Amino acid sequence: MAPVPTSNSKLPAEVQAIEKFFYLTPERLNEIVKGFRTEFEDGLQNFGRDTAMIPSYCLNVPNGSEVGTFLALDLGGTNLRVCEVTLEGKNNFNVQQRKYKITDELKQGEARALFDYIADSVDSFLTDIGTEMDENEKIHLGFTFSFPVEQTALNKGKLLTWTKGFACKNAIGHDVVKLLQDALDRKHVHVRCSALVNDTVGTLLSRSYQSGPALIGAIFGTGTNGAYIDRVETITKLGETAITESKKGGKDAGEYMVVNTEWGAIDNQRKVLPVSMFDNKLDRESINPRKQAFEKMVSGMYLGEIVRNILLYLVDNLLLFSGYSSPILNTHYGFDTAFVSAIEAAKSAQEVKSAIFRELNIPENNISEQDVELVQWACQAVSTRAAALSACAVAAVVLHTKALDRSDPIDVGMDGSVAEFLPFFEERVRAALRDTIGQDAEQRVTFGLAKDGSGVGAALCALQAYKAEKQGLHPEVKKMDATVPGLADL
Repeated sequence: MAPVPTSNSKLPAEVQAIEKFFYLTPERLNEIVKGFRTEFEDGLQNFGRDTAMIPSYCLNVPNGSEVGTFLALDLGGTNLRVCEVTLEGKNNFNVQQRKYKITDELKQGEARALFDYIADSVDSFLTDIGTEMDENEKIHLGFTFSFPVEQTALNKGKLLTWTKGFACKNAIGHDVVKLLQDALDRKHVHVRCSALVNDTVGTLLSRSYQSGPALIGAIFGTGTNGAYIDRVETITKLGETAITESKKGGKDAGEYMVVNTEWGAIDNQRKVLPVSMFDNKLDRESINPRKQAFEKMVSGMYLGEIVRNILLYLVDNLLLFSGYSSPILNTHYGFDTAFVSAIEAAKSAQEVKSAIFRELNIPENNISEQDVELVQWACQAVSTRAAALSACAVAAVVLHTKALDRSDPIDVGMDGSVAEFLPFFEERVRAALRDTIGQDAEQRVTFGLAKDGSGVGAALCALQAYKAEKQGLHPEVKKMDATVPGLADL
């Protein structure tokens, strides 16, 4: 299939009528970028916005020379991952890891039960790999926590909301580092959680460690989010005192800080996003209606469900499979984005037929040539829009930071299953970038997978906290303006 498709005038009229929600014109893309920039700037000026623009308090970006051994914890989906990361310098590292299943019961139960399970998993991991414990000094751990957090220090942050199927009780509004440290202490695990890291911040740091300075770290996987490097002075919601204090974090840290955008929640008010009836259905039936609007259009958790909604619409209009469905097609989240990838990667109509039979349980003799074309169209339309909207987020950061006015490389470190496995993703992102920042600018942008961003990035933040402790520096910005909401208790 074509990497960057165009509308097909041979499709039924009912299909052509909904194409405008998926194949976006350059004018529409630029309108979306403008809306995204407005939300970015509002989030930098004000607390409590959907697009939270959270200061990470990570004031140093690695250069690849760093060394040391640290623990990293990655919580953000179906599995909990515990890692021992050895930074070897010269852009190299080594990782030992184990994965531990997060059950639906843990996702929906009490926060204490979840964090006790995490502490038990860390303890089990240390036993499995035979790590020697120093009774006089705890092992430093970086905690990659891939949910919206209002971070108030490198080692402190309150959970704003759960996403990605989590809904633990008594967690929202609480400091997640304290929740984890209390659990580690209860279990007598000799580990200190010294850094809280969003996975996008980790991706940016990991990419920088491996390949030189990156401007953006972006996750396009089960969920989506982005972090980028900004001037501290642009984060005006911190207040003048906080900005001044933050510049004392190190000789190279004075001007810049990594900002976690939480762009999955961009445009929850639906002012610029191309919301279709299929998106509305998905949102209504989700566990977090009217939240994470952008994420629900671009991330791997939802792309398969959007396609399923489209296919059911075509079935109901007697345009697909002669009006017949199947139990899988009728089931909420009956198939995932892997089906979309398989259809996109298919080299022939027979491959598409086989995938429909195998994944949707539609008998092959009931699949017509037009059925093949319509299933391909649905997968292509949803994937193309996801890539184009992803490009809008990248373009908004590039324009906000005025990166085009400088000669520096514009490097984007990426992680996640959509970025890695969805066919034509980068090609389609680049096509939309050409429409939003121009062809010359698009050619300056480099994309690269950030190997193990959540693990290595968390270790790098733990290293930063460890260095600060050894130098007698506290990882917090101590003298925040008392009038700043959420920061007066520091």
